[in-house]
Amino acid sequence: MSAKSVRFGDVPRNLKGYFLCLLRKGPRWNETGDSPELMLQHLAFLRTQLEARKFLVAGPVVDNADDLVGITILEAASAEEAQTLANRDPGALAGRLKMEIRPVFLPSLDPVRVEY
Repeated sequence: MSAKSVRFGDVPRNLKGYFLCLLRKGPRWNETGDSPELMLQHLAFLRTQLEARKFLVAGPVVDNADDLVGITILEAASAEEAQTLANRDPGALAGRLKMEIRPVFLPSLDPVRVEY
């Protein structure tokens, strides 16, 4: 589709700013001695942030094509706030994950709710 063929009506009206967090393999990715406990801590952290609506969606990347292992969509006031929050993940604190923050515009995720 060329730029000339795009109409204003083709752009969603409810765009909202979010931060995409790319979870990449960190420098200690292969240190697996604490894996079961660390995974439980990581999942508990995700749940807490999802329930607080700081994270809106989160999930693994399952193709093993590169060092990308998961994604999260965050709501934060700034990239620095998003980075600080993402870095509180137990996987990041342990050096197993490296969090990469990117600003994005998406249709509003206000109605999205993760259920447990």
